[in-house]
Amino acid sequence: MEPSKQEIPVPQIHLVNPLWDASGGADWRTIDTWRLLRRHSRVELWTEFEPAQVFSRDYPVQRIRPLSLQFPRGGTLVFIGTYFRIGHWTRLASFDRVLILYNTNQPDRLAKNMQRLARAGHEVEVIYTSQALRQLHGGHGEILESPIDVQRFSPARAPRPARTFTVGRLSRDLRSKHHEEDPLLWRALARAGCRVRLMGATCLADELADEPGIEVLPAGAEDPAEFLRSLDCFVYRTSARWFEAYGRVVMEAMATGLPVVAGERGGYVEQLRDGASGHVVSSTGEAIARVLALAADRDAAKALGERARHFAFTFNMEYLSRRTVELLTDPSAAPGSRSEPRGIATATG
Repeated sequence: MEPSKQEIPVPQIHLVNPLWDASGGADWRTIDTWRLLRRHSRVELWTEFEPAQVFSRDYPVQRIRPLSLQFPRGGTLVFIGTYFRIGHWTRLASFDRVLILYNTNQPDRLAKNMQRLARAGHEVEVIYTSQALRQLHGGHGEILESPIDVQRFSPARAPRPARTFTVGRLSRDLRSKHHEEDPLLWRALARAGCRVRLMGATCLADELADEPGIEVLPAGAEDPAEFLRSLDCFVYRTSARWFEAYGRVVMEAMATGLPVVAGERGGYVEQLRDGASGHVVSSTGEAIARVLALAADRDAAKALGERARHFAFTFNMEYLSRRTVELLTDPSAAPGSRSEPRGIATATG
């Protein structure tokens, strides 16, 4: 009689995030991380807060209720973000690993959350969302970028209709998410004949008032994938007061097949190859020139968008999906395991 094979235990992973903002990058990072892990582990979604309707309706989100002793236990505990307060329930449970995915430049919040977890008896690993954020923080942890659903963010099946060259962006509706000179940029592009669509930009409404050709929408006014498909070019910069640690919306635009013109400050720059999969600019004048050059040469704009799509698909499907599973389910895979995904060099030239 053959001896029974020893079964390999299935990893248990708990993902914790407020899930309160349907337009939030960390919220969607939590969902997309769950999507990648669920075939490889027993993964659960947890929040201490009232989740946004889209999350509670479409995903198996569980509420943390310490008084009812309902909270994560055992396995690997992963906090996605540091901008929210961690409750005292962590004193009541033990885990094999406790991780913080550090994805916004808030060192004070990171320190407070690490101190709270340390007082609860947990040793914490910090994983950074980009090399830029790790360098800014002076840390030494592993890097894990934010995954996106490249099937959801994909080009329209039908060819783009003949239309006025349409440029725009989306983000949360905060002034710090927009560059100080963005009103000048959008006005210049509109006056040059471009159509401008901005979602998550009502904070700019007064600065863009009475400018024909500019459409300003609140965050979440349209499905983000459909909104991106309405554009011919995506432009993204943030205020000097906000360091964009990763900027997953840039990757979403690339996956949609859009040529990207982006500012030079932010973690997303690590995923752009200037002139090959996007354009990285250092001034408002350069941004205007790049966009107008793409508007004047639709074939070049299309080719740049196709290369961006190739990169985004390869990066997320062939590299980041594997990297996420390895790093979060197998701690032995972390040290020295980082490698470039296959096809990136050829995808970006």
